[in-house]
Amino acid sequence: METAHNIFIGNSNSLSKIEDDGVELVVTSPPYPMIEMWDDVFSSLNTDIKTALDSGDGRVVFELIHVVLNKTWEEVERVLVAG
Repeated sequence: METAHNIFIGNSNSLSKIEDDGVELVVTSPPYPMIEMWDDVFSSLNTDIKTALDSGDGRVVFELIHVVLNKTWEEVERVLVAG
């Protein structure tokens, strides 16, 4: 059996080069919320996250980070073949 593979590496918030239902497998390693090593990444994506981190408002940070991550999950859902 012969197979063909394309590997895309990058920010999965925008998979615009990939058609709907065009992917059989997605492997992600997103920045995980509420882990200090990812604070700068999330802060660069949304300055409100930086503000909430600086003020120590963990609940707001958590909510805002998940807004960012939801973009990834929406794109993954769009490109994945059903099932």
